Amino acid sequence: MNPHIDEYSKNKFTLKYQNKSTEILYLDSIFEFKNIQMLFIMILTLVLYVLYTAFDFFLLTELEQSFAVPFHISMIMLWMYLIPAFYYNKFRKFATFILYLMPIYAVMGTSVFAYYYNSVYIIDIYVILFWSFVAIGYMFLESVIISSVMAIISAVILYTFNVIDFKSYMLHLFVMTAAWTLGLSASYIIELYSRKNYEKKVKITHMKNKLKEQASRDYLTNLYNRRYFNEVARDIIKIANREKKEYSIIMLDIDRFKNINDTYGHAVGDDVIRFLASLLVKHTRDSDIVSRFGGEEFAILLPFTDKDGAYKIAEDLRLIVQNQKVKLDNENFIQFTISLGVDNAKSEDKDSISYLLDRADKALYKAKDSGRNMVVVN
Repeated sequence: MNPHIDEYSKNKFTLKYQNKSTEILYLDSIFEFKNIQMLFIMILTLVLYVLYTAFDFFLLTELEQSFAVPFHISMIMLWMYLIPAFYYNKFRKFATFILYLMPIYAVMGTSVFAYYYNSVYIIDIYVILFWSFVAIGYMFLESVIISSVMAIISAVILYTFNVIDFKSYMLHLFVMTAAWTLGLSASYIIELYSRKNYEKKVKITHMKNKLKEQASRDYLTNLYNRRYFNEVARDIIKIANREKKEYSIIMLDIDRFKNINDTYGHAVGDDVIRFLASLLVKHTRDSDIVSRFGGEEFAILLPFTDKDGAYKIAEDLRLIVQNQKVKLDNENFIQFTISLGVDNAKSEDKDSISYLLDRADKALYKAKDSGRNMVVVN
């Protein structure tokens, strides 16, 4: 299970995530698909409504047309606004709001027309309900509110104005309840599976990131490994070259590390390496990339740092390590030193990372050949 599964806990009724940031991320993840879905439904509904309006010219009397046609035209005009509005962020929210109101408006218009002219028109309510459920998919709570309002409005109008007889009214309520139940069930299932798919994708992404992170780390020190160092270094060098900034690299290793292993054993040698790694992380900047290259050798990439700045950082690290002690047991400690090589590059140099590492490594060997426990700048 995902260690952050609490973020995905949902309200059992609304299906919304209790964690607000997670809810926002979920809505963002379905934003484009939901808009495509709503746009498709609006276009399809518009086509059907236009055909439906055309049938009215053949089925209705002139008196009935005088009421129905203007109503149909107003609905078509709204759709003509809604469809292009979804392409513009400035109008998207208002278009969505109108889309929510349209089924309610249609139910009221249909019910009123059924009272004055033709009670057969109440069958439109079921069609309106169906499309409204589909159009606002992935939003179960909104579906509940809108469909309930439509059902109540329809029932109240039909009952108050006696549009149909009592038996027909009861049949109408039964069909309306069935449509309401099926629509909400479909809406609930759609959103439930949508959120489950989202959670699966997040978990898979989390696992991939975790594996990628593990693959980029050294097993002993948890510092970045050489491969990751090279990847990041290339990106930083590109940025530095583009912004015409300097950058530097420090190569360092532990002096006479073989003697430590031979005298105290490899377990103590590992403790020394881990101890040095913790010091390097603690005493470098957040922007610096500290990496273990293997054995007792480390590299530090210093973005936007000139030669003098890199030398100061290297010298500070040398002094800090020199004055530290690694505890062996309750009474015994060991001290060790490091040698460091520094190389610097300017934006106009455009050298590769391997070339810079090679130059810093040569500076490191000069430091070791010159007596160790010192910094050499190439």
